[in-house]
Amino acid sequence: MMKKVIAVLSIWLTLLMFSFSGAHTTTAQGYTERVFVTGYGELTVIDPAIPKVIASVKVKGPTRDLSFTEDGTKALLLANGRTTLYVIDTLQNKVMDEINLTGRTDQGMLDRRVWGSAISPDGSKAYAFVTQGEKRTNIFKALPSKIIEIDLQTKKVTRDLEAPYGIHAMVFKKNDPHTLFVWGYDLYTLDTKQWQLKEKEGIKNGKDGSTNVLLLFPRGDNSKFNSFPTVTTYPDGTVKEGMSWTNLETGEVKKKDFDKEPVGMFSAIIDPDERYGYSIMNHWYKVDAKTGHVIKDVKAPTGTIYGINMSTDGKKIYLGGGGNDFIIADTDLNVEKILKKPTDGMDIKVKVIRN
Repeated sequence: MMKKVIAVLSIWLTLLMFSFSGAHTTTAQGYTERVFVTGYGELTVIDPAIPKVIASVKVKGPTRDLSFTEDGTKALLLANGRTTLYVIDTLQNKVMDEINLTGRTDQGMLDRRVWGSAISPDGSKAYAFVTQGEKRTNIFKALPSKIIEIDLQTKKVTRDLEAPYGIHAMVFKKNDPHTLFVWGYDLYTLDTKQWQLKEKEGIKNGKDGSTNVLLLFPRGDNSKFNSFPTVTTYPDGTVKEGMSWTNLETGEVKKKDFDKEPVGMFSAIIDPDERYGYSIMNHWYKVDAKTGHVIKDVKAPTGTIYGINMSTDGKKIYLGGGGNDFIIADTDLNVEKILKKPTDGMDIKVKVIRN
């Protein structure tokens, strides 16, 4: 009898260990990869190794502007009509704190709206581009747009500076906690030590034409590139669609036009080796990053899709946003798995969380 009990226990323990290793395939390497989908009233967390939705972090309203600390254990999320920043514990998948950026002035209410934000690599500060105005009894007085620095412990704005209108994206330079890349009509760098904003490269007024960049979904959280879809109008009137990417280690900016007529793209990603680019909306492209040749052009698998991103190892493509589907595909655009999420989504972020 005892031998049978031992045998059953042995089988049970073996199955338990197998199940545990399948659900946490990366913990032995010291990190866990997670996919975060910004949605409506929540941040959806997915374990792509299973794959499965493992958490729904509830907040107020549509969510945007998700950024992470260097180790991935803390995130900054914008929601609540662009007025509130949420600090997220990504190990427990819960809200740690919220910072409402509206307030009072001597003559009325201060209305601030965030259009781009980032958390510092060490998680001590947040940076946000805000448009703002003062609501008085019968008057709304517009105030200068600014970049503000927020101490996340005290929730107070510690510094601010006037900044050009149109900024929508901020990403810290790799291995440099004092340099913040800032994208608007042009690309700027913010020196957080000297508190100076400088133009780095023209985008809207570029050297070879005027480029419009869709800045809604900045990348770079889990790679060394930040990438966006572009539409460039050249001096001869030619209009080309393509993508631009910035090396977050060196600051080098590259742009490549596609060899197809513009169809409209919502987001783009470049692979770790800069060999291929991928973009998505109603069309789904795989592109040669050196030539701009569209290698493969297929329909988006579930209708219009907003977000595209890539796994840490560069072997999988993740799609989502515009609906409640989360899609896993290979790098040749073959769909492998479609999951249903609790809510429609906006964008997809991939982040390694260090244990």
